Amino acid sequence: MNLNERVYFEALHKDRSESAAMLEKPSMRGIKNSVVEKYSDQAHFIYELLQNADDANATTARFVLQPGRLIFAHNGTRHFSVSNPATEDADSQNGCLGDINAITSIANSNKTEASIGKFGVGFKAVFQYTTTPHIYGPHFKFRIDRFIVPSLLEADFVGRKPEETLFVFPFDHSERNAEDAYKDISEKLKNLSYPLLFLSKLKNIEFEFENVLGLYGKEIVETRSIDGTIADRIRLTQNNGDDLYDENLWLFSRHDDLKRRYSVGFFLNEQGQLRPINEPAFCFFPTKEVTNLNFIVHAPFLLTDSREGIR
Repeated sequence: MNLNERVYFEALHKDRSESAAMLEKPSMRGIKNSVVEKYSDQAHFIYELLQNADDANATTARFVLQPGRLIFAHNGTRHFSVSNPATEDADSQNGCLGDINAITSIANSNKTEASIGKFGVGFKAVFQYTTTPHIYGPHFKFRIDRFIVPSLLEADFVGRKPEETLFVFPFDHSERNAEDAYKDISEKLKNLSYPLLFLSKLKNIEFEFENVLGLYGKEIVETRSIDGTIADRIRLTQNNGDDLYDENLWLFSRHDDLKRRYSVGFFLNEQGQLRPINEPAFCFFPTKEVTNLNFIVHAPFLLTDSREGIR
């Protein structure tokens, strides 16, 4: 962290402290609750962490679930940055808002029409389980207090790889105990719905807790181009802690003028023949919208704030 970055970080800490004081007033407390509790699906923030890793150009990610905390790390080459809090409005419009500014904001980020979004409201879902997320990277090490206040950390996390970005979420929520958090998150990790299929960079996810070692993997076995349509034969591998198994599909994709991808996927049986599936519509990750189709559909839908419904 250079001198300018330290000045910006200290100014951001002061700015967010003032905002936190406003949010803590009795007349404003509902804002925080409405942001955190948007998701009907507990532990949905797992998907949000994976989308942020993909936005950071990560190819691998890992979760380590322990009785009192969740650790998440990825090898993304885009690392946390900070910008001047006095120019956040213009920086957000110009796509140069600092990541620390975004992650300590409410609905203020650099997301564009062609991306999933980086550190928008979705990250706030972690506050269903923690009150003090800790973030460790090559350039910045900080925690978030009072929902939106960044505070510098002096020590690194033991075991973090040099170029890795690592998050620690202690289970210190006053209304959800550590046992419930552990149960919710362990079940979610074992039952993610095609988490890699529509991500562009991320190829491998590993998770571990107790005696369970699990993984999700994606391999593009074959690619063809047909009149502007990209056809990928994909092998998805999953080990949910029990059995290792593969699923194969043909994924057909096109891009619109804004480089947004939309796709349809046809799953295959062991003989290579089409087999019907029953999946909701996807916008990178599953929504709750039923399609009644026998194949999977992905598009850059305009979603509700919770990312669960299509507007």
